[in-house]
Amino acid sequence: MNSIIRAFKLLLMVFVLISAIGISFRRNRETVASASMAASSSTTYLPITLHGYPRPVTGFGAQVLPNKSNQVMDYMKDADVYWMRVNAINWNEIEPIRTDPPTYHWEMVNETNLSSASLNGMQIIATIRFAPEWAREPQSFECSPILQDKLDEYTQFLQALVQRYSYPPYNIKYWELGNEPDIDPSLLTDPGSGFGCWGDESDDYYGGGYYAEMLKVAYPAIKAVDPTAQVLIGGLLLDCDPTNPPPGKACKPAKFLEGILNNGGGPFFDIVSFHGYPTYSSSAPGGELYYDTHFPGWEVRGGVVLGKVDFLREVLANNGLNKPIMHTEGSLICPEGNGADCNPPSAAFFQAQADYVVWLYVRNWVAGLKGTIWYQFNGPGWRNGGLLDENQDPRPAYYALDFLTQELKGATYVAPIAHPQFPPLVGYEFKTSTKKIWVLWSPDAGTYAIQLPGGVLHVLDKYGADITPAGSDINVKSPIYVEFAP
Repeated sequence: MNSIIRAFKLLLMVFVLISAIGISFRRNRETVASASMAASSSTTYLPITLHGYPRPVTGFGAQVLPNKSNQVMDYMKDADVYWMRVNAINWNEIEPIRTDPPTYHWEMVNETNLSSASLNGMQIIATIRFAPEWAREPQSFECSPILQDKLDEYTQFLQALVQRYSYPPYNIKYWELGNEPDIDPSLLTDPGSGFGCWGDESDDYYGGGYYAEMLKVAYPAIKAVDPTAQVLIGGLLLDCDPTNPPPGKACKPAKFLEGILNNGGGPFFDIVSFHGYPTYSSSAPGGELYYDTHFPGWEVRGGVVLGKVDFLREVLANNGLNKPIMHTEGSLICPEGNGADCNPPSAAFFQAQADYVVWLYVRNWVAGLKGTIWYQFNGPGWRNGGLLDENQDPRPAYYALDFLTQELKGATYVAPIAHPQFPPLVGYEFKTSTKKIWVLWSPDAGTYAIQLPGGVLHVLDKYGADITPAGSDINVKSPIYVEFAP
């Protein structure tokens, strides 16, 4: 009899627990909806916090700066961020002095952050930067190329690095060799700013050929230690399109990749990495996000992100290659010097940034990129690009990402939406096991009235608030999600 009573109590406890979780989830959805509906007059948002694990492989990623708090990592985990890019590996700090045998100062690496990310199911992209003074030209910058006769020492360092961090508890499998190497050091005003400065203005291919020499020794060294490792080219800045140059510019830095390939570097990397940011302007003729698609130097090909993707794929194809591409830095940022819109940043800026979260991740997914890294997750971020503010509390863009990852979890991309009743809108269809989802938004500053087709279950705004209309008519400017039965 006692065993029957214990079994009954256990079943009762399970029922109560499940009910409590369900109630909590519904309350969170209602809270988010209330916060979103008040967005025009308030900046308070509450996240949807029910997430599934293990974390699925997705294209959603963010750059994280070193921090001593678990708060940033917790927010990343809650938003189901999969890729975490870090500038954790600075060779000049780890091996400042050459000894025999080598002495590596691994204490200069924030190993706590790396192990925490791995424990939480995130895939780390570790950027390897900065040559020690003994491994580069005298009086050169720390971001400068490694001397030819020091490449053996570099490969020795890489093998020790991969041996230490490619296995538990760190499990790093993605290694990015440099950051924005397509910069000539003469252009730098701050040599410690994080650029890669392997660029050479005097070279027709801007120094890409010598970068290939480094790849030829670095790639086999990394693979010898971990054959499953993936090597990324340092994220290319790509100043402008050399096939459609703006007046007065040759766009030589964008020939860096071609220089790598011309010198036989094609077999010695796995992934092409690039960077691209639009700047915010409330007065732009095509709306706040105008400078994404109309970015000077890339407008002809489709803008600062998709235009660069098109160019990189063309260069690879011309060399008989088809390699994955990752957008390892991007976000909507304030203009240089901030200007009237960002001094301080306006509420309209933060709303446009939340719109851009959907723009960026969804379009890059549709374009077939392997991953997209928002720069940066921590706040306030470079030019206020952070998903968190200066107190490391979420901004509207964070909540847009939080809902985006939840709504499209487990989804597959189907096709662009070609509905005849709303041609001005940009739209894409996704499908999960439980529903079909349309993601729609205005491509400019306009608000478009459309008539939804039959069979709509819910219409949700970018934060997940239910805005399903009583009829079939709805106005669209910011991104919305339209759900249908599968």
